[in-house]
Amino acid sequence: MLAGDTMPQGLRKALVQAADALCFGEEEDPPLWLLGGSCGLLLHDVPLAAPPRDIDLYADLEAVDRLHSALGRYACGKPAEDWSRGCFSLIGHYRLDDYHLELVCGFKVCSGPSKYNVETCLLQTGAPAENYPGIGRLRLMPLAHEFVFNVLRGRRDRYEVIASVMRRNLPAHLPLVQTLIRRNSLELSHIGLLGELLGVTALCS
Repeated sequence: MLAGDTMPQGLRKALVQAADALCFGEEEDPPLWLLGGSCGLLLHDVPLAAPPRDIDLYADLEAVDRLHSALGRYACGKPAEDWSRGCFSLIGHYRLDDYHLELVCGFKVCSGPSKYNVETCLLQTGAPAENYPGIGRLRLMPLAHEFVFNVLRGRRDRYEVIASVMRRNLPAHLPLVQTLIRRNSLELSHIGLLGELLGVTALCS
């Protein structure tokens, strides 16, 4: 199983390129973006069975123009609407050496009756920016998001290991999980599974 300190060198280099391109320096009100997906999990020290194959960045819709412009040298076209599997995002594609980067903006996740709006402005409250050795300053998607997202996707291989990491310090993660449940429309079976995995009853109280 991989951990954060075993990140492939080529991926580390691609993350440096992305972070450098998206560093807005002293600009006022810089656009917010969060690193998620398998790269984010790796840096959260969530064990992965295989190295990340791509880079996933998340942002709200109003940030797309500035972020796309900053990544322009790597762009494979303009951001376009995507409605895959009943979900919505405005997504941009970029190539950084051997790695594909996706900029996912305004993501709305649908799974049966459950609907989850990915609000990076909300999620940043659980995502302090940190300096990562050999990469630089990044802000990761909080594990609460990754947990809810992967439960909705039915990714048992992901949500079980994420839950195991969260249980080590549940008070640090539980409030945001509860906030995401309150702000979104999740069916009771999904809420029940979230609570079961975390060992918490009455999760939405």
